[in-house]
Amino acid sequence: MNKTPIIPLPAAAALTTLHSHQLLNGQRQVVIEHRGERYILRETSQGKLILTK
Repeated sequence: MNKTPIIPLPAAAALTTLHSHQLLNGQRQVVIEHRGERYILRETSQGKLILTK
């Protein structure tokens, strides 16, 4: 039996919310740099978001 304690996540209201249109700024994809690595966030033709390295 796993006895790892459950740590509750902060309430959604406490988290910063960014809308996808703010990130994409009218484009289908953007590059996100994180800790020296580059990622591509893109919107699919079905309106879903995909983040790839």
